[in-house]
Parts: sequence; C-alpha cells; structure tokens
Amino acid sequence: QAVYSIPSSVQCTKQCTVYQAVYSVPSRILKMSAEVKGSLTAVHSNYVPAQMEKHLEFLDFNSSGDLIVGASSLTTRYWSGSLWYYRKGVVEEDITNPEMCLTGVDLETGVLDGRFVQDKQMVLGLDSGGVVMVNLTREQDGDRVTHYLEQQTAVVEHEDILTGLDLWEVDGSVATVGADQRLNIFSPSLALVHTFHPAHARFISSVACSSKPHILATASREGTVRVWDTRQTRPARTVYRSETRPPSCITWSGEQEIVVGSSTGDLIVVDTRGKGKENLFQDQIFDREVTRFRWSPDRSRLAVAEDDVKVGLVRVKEGQVVVDMVDTRHTDYVRGLAWSGEDTLWSAGWDHKVVRHEV
Repeated sequence: QAVYSIPSSVQCTKQCTVYQAVYSVPSRILKMSAEVKGSLTAVHSNYVPAQMEKHLEFLDFNSSGDLIVGASSLTTRYWSGSLWYYRKGVVEEDITNPEMCLTGVDLETGVLDGRFVQDKQMVLGLDSGGVVMVNLTREQDGDRVTHYLEQQTAVVEHEDILTGLDLWEVDGSVATVGADQRLNIFSPSLALVHTFHPAHARFISSVACSSKPHILATASREGTVRVWDTRQTRPARTVYRSETRPPSCITWSGEQEIVVGSSTGDLIVVDTRGKGKENLFQDQIFDREVTRFRWSPDRSRLAVAEDDVKVGLVRVKEGQVVVDMVDTRHTDYVRGLAWSGEDTLWSAGWDHKVVRHEV
C-alpha cells in the first residue's frame, strides 16, 4: 500500500483487495471495480514453442489442406525437435514464423519423419527409435477456442535411431526401420504386430509400404532391396542387389515395380516379379545419395530429394524414368517433400526454408 498512491476517486468497498486497487494496471488484465469480488480470469491461447529449430525434416498435408512441419536441432548441445501445425492457406514465407502457426509442440528428441494418419491425428518417427501418435485437440470455453497438440506415450521398439517410416494408406498401419537392423510393423494404434531382426545384414536405410496390405519393401547399405509379405513363414525375398549402386531410398511404382534411389544418385526401376529386369536412368540428374521420394496425389509424378540442394520431379513410364524438372532454390540439404494438390509440390530443408513449386 505504501508503493502506490491510490487516487481519492477510486473508492474501494470492503470486498476490495490490495491487488484490485493497484493503479495503472491495464483494464484488459484487471478491471477495477467496487463490484469485483472474484479472482483474475485466466487467458486461453494456443501453445506455440518459442522458436523453430533450424533443420526442417519433413512436412505433410491432410485432406483438408492443413500442414504439419517437423524440425530438429542438430548442432546444439542437446538434440531436440518440434512439430508445428498450420491451417490451410498458409504461404511459404510464413511457415517458419512461429507466430503464424495454429499451434505446436516441443519434442524431447529430434524427429525423422511424420505423416497424417487422419485429419487431426499424426504419427511421428523419432531419433530416439520411437514412434508417437499426436492429436490436434480443440477446447472451447465460452466464445474462446483453444487448440493444442497432445502427445501420446512414445512406443520405442528400436535399439538405435529410426532411419525410415512409412504407412499403409488402406488402414493406417505403420512400418519402421532403424540403425539396429530391425523392421517393425505396428497396428494403427501403434501396437507391435511383427518384428524382424536382423532384417538385413547392415544398416537399413529405407522402408516403403505397398498399396497391398502386408506387402512392403526395405533397402540396406549392404546393397540389397527386399520385398516382404508378413503373412508368410519366410516373408522376405531379395529383388535387387548391387554393390556399386547400393540403395538408399525406395518407393513403390504400382504393385509390381519399385523405384530405387542409390547412394550414388542413380534412379533404378526394379521389377519385383523376379524377372531380373532393372532399368537404370542414364541421364543422371543427381550425384549424391537419394534421401526422399514423394508421389503426387494421382501418382503420375515423383518428387525426389538427395543430400544436396536439388529437388527433382520425374515420371515413371513403362519402367523408364523421365525428368520433368530440377529446382535448386534451396541452399542446404532438402529433407521434406509434400504435395498440396496435383500440381503443387512443397519442399523443406536444412536451410530453414520452405519452397513451393508450381509444376
């Protein structure tokens, strides 16, 4: 009471407390009134992390056009990460601005990849070797609406970092591979269904789920690609083997072909029916390790990223690769690829930049 001189015009009732009579407090925080008896009203707002880590690892769109972005801090004392959620219509310049996101969440570890499972549910692959489900939650208190991202308990079934994650779109089941040479299959609720160890003799670099249930493929630095049918007692068979072009990233092209990206930057189309048919793309557009593939919604075009600043766009026709575009606007490694429509591709990289490509 000795700190502030209260004007005589302010008349306190017997219910008035000291903090209610403090002078010059903005009215939006505290309404000074002789009639006020209750406590201060809490302010409801969406939680947003203080800053976005530099290294953007992935991005994905849901069917409504909302966007998620995953970021990792790879050069600080502590390996950390975060997930950011943006409403439909956000422009590329605003994606790295924390003030423009709807909400976000801090992660205790770096993040490798993430996908929408449903419009308000996402699955993340973590550098800890775990996978975690995240839900967008909406709460309403009167006319105030709050959004926040709610993490479930992470499921950790790998003994080393995660190196690949993919989904079966038909039911949302998840497949993961790790540096521990293990392949895990999870149900949509992240219950462990199958585990195979060792799935390869060396580091497993990629996993890709087929459009058919129970069918998937894995790639290893030992130089092999294997196709798996988890219903079989002997589930794996090798469909590609090369020591000079070891596979680093794979994706399905239809039900019988796999596009293999190699550690040397090659793109190879492999027939999985055991006919020994492999088509190597001769006009090499990459000279470094291929790290990401992403098909357009109609699966007519395939976006490609490598350990470089390039984003490539190719078509696969009758087992042959045809180049449509190469973009070099990034200034560091490109890691995230996603489509928001048939003709709009987005890329994100370690340069803390998101680029929109109208193709």
